Amino acid sequence: MNRLDPSANDAVDGLPEGWVATLLADVTQNFDGQRVPIKADDRAKRHGQYPYYGASGPIDTIDDFLFDGSFLLVGEDGANLLARSTPIAFLATGQFW
Repeated sequence: MNRLDPSANDAVDGLPEGWVATLLADVTQNFDGQRVPIKADDRAKRHGQYPYYGASGPIDTIDDFLFDGSFLLVGEDGANLLARSTPIAFLATGQFW
C-alpha cells in the first residue's frame, strides 16, 4: 500500500465512513531501538521498584527505568509467539524498563 495514494483505501473492505487506510509507521512511534536488554544474572544484582518487561509481560523488577508513559508493548520473539499462552501485546504504563 502506498501511503501517498488515496486509492489505497479501496483495498480495505468495510472501512468505516471517514476512516482512511494508512501504514502503522505513519501513526505510531517505534521505540525498539531504545530498549536495553539485561541478563537475568545482572538483573539479580539490580532489584528495585521498576518493572522490567520481557516479551510476554513483566518478568522482574530493576533499580532504574528507561521509559515513562503509556506504551503498547508487542512481543517480537520468544516461545509465546508460537504457543500464544499469554497475550503478544500489552499496555505498560508509568516508569519501567
